[in-house]
Amino acid sequence: MQATKDDSFKGLNTFFVKDGLLPADENELLKSVVLYGPNASGKSNVLKGLRYMQSAVILSSIIIPRSKIQENETFAFCADCEKKDSMYEVDFIQNDVFYRYGFVVNDGKVVKEYLFKRVERLVNVFDREQNSIELNGVSKEATKLIRLDSRTLFLSIARIYVLSPDLMKAILDTMTWFEKLLIVFEETVNSFSMYEQNNNKYRNEALQIMKMADLGIKDFKVYREDITAPDFGFNSLLQIEQNSNGLKKIDLKTIFNVYDEHGKQVGEKEYLMLRQSDFNSEGTKKLMFYLGWILHSLDEGRVLLLDELDSKLHLLLADYILKSYNSISKNMKNAQLISTAHNLMLMDGDMRRDQIYFTAKNEIGISSLHSLSDYKNVRKNDLFSKKYLLGFYSSVPDFNRE
Repeated sequence: MQATKDDSFKGLNTFFVKDGLLPADENELLKSVVLYGPNASGKSNVLKGLRYMQSAVILSSIIIPRSKIQENETFAFCADCEKKDSMYEVDFIQNDVFYRYGFVVNDGKVVKEYLFKRVERLVNVFDREQNSIELNGVSKEATKLIRLDSRTLFLSIARIYVLSPDLMKAILDTMTWFEKLLIVFEETVNSFSMYEQNNNKYRNEALQIMKMADLGIKDFKVYREDITAPDFGFNSLLQIEQNSNGLKKIDLKTIFNVYDEHGKQVGEKEYLMLRQSDFNSEGTKKLMFYLGWILHSLDEGRVLLLDELDSKLHLLLADYILKSYNSISKNMKNAQLISTAHNLMLMDGDMRRDQIYFTAKNEIGISSLHSLSDYKNVRKNDLFSKKYLLGFYSSVPDFNRE
């Protein structure tokens, strides 16, 4: 999410990092990015790719019954792709150091893995080929003591070895970045338990937003009960928590005021958001699935990947969330949001050209990703949504084609 030299909304939608972390004369990052594109164009796959990368880094050392490396999905509509390499790479900053980490997998095995850090220039921290590895500053004889498994990333097991302080810092920084990365889809479990963190801080903040959105909910609290076998049969959005007492299902108990015919409050009623789903709109449920993660991200300055920010939400509510990231007062720790969306009016708000991305498929279904800033002759005052619908950015379906 590196910013271009566009000076619009500078310091508001962007933030600065220490000189020398990024390539020459560039030290500005974006606070938010929104991905647009037709249905099935690959928007969500960008998030899913990072989710796979995260799970592989954190969990690939667990190889029973199978390693996360073996869960790599190749391009389904390519006859030969199952035999081809899949590459994953990410650039990030952790503890004021720029890193580049990546790996290549093929047929459930690690083909290559590497980590670089920038010290005036990119310096190799480690470089792995198959089950052979080179570590910066470590002799070949010493590296022979490292036992690699083709189904496990070195990064996942590096902490068990005695390495130099510099090597261990780079490895721990990389692991920490992946562990703190928040990737949320609507089916993400434990979304409701977020509201109990920090002494109910996120619950209290969520209530204020819900009141501004006029959802009619006076209050809410997290509700738990024992899980039963029938629960797994019908509710795809069932929220589950595992604690010392076993598995629990989690819901939100929403509280509404009850009024008489004269508009006087005469009592309250409580409804479970998922179990008694008819009493809360689909938009309210979607908001409550996501809002805890959003507030957590803003509070701790974390990167949040969110699938379909605007789905089921009113435009003004989705815009409020987006503007919370593009804000100095609400985003004091420089949290970053990457989200997919469909509502084109969001791109006509206070967004820079480099904050808007498009996915598109070619004739054989391969997706590509491009920023609006990559296109020539795009002016700051253009109505981006109108030009998008007219096909200027090559990312809309052609319904006139026969």
